[in-house]
Amino acid sequence: MGIALQGGLNNGISKEEIRAIIHCVGIYGGVSLSLECCRAAKKVFAERNIE
Repeated sequence: MGIALQGGLNNGISKEEIRAIIHCVGIYGGVSLSLECCRAAKKVFAERNIE
């Protein structure tokens, strides 16, 4: 998931858009998948110093 997030950020997706995507993942993929996406996003945001 981290690689996909990095690719999205490299292509201009904003943090807010990533949040919306994770929200949709939670609806269609379930809470456990959504939580894993949140963990990956937090890690990528921290690595890139995105607040």
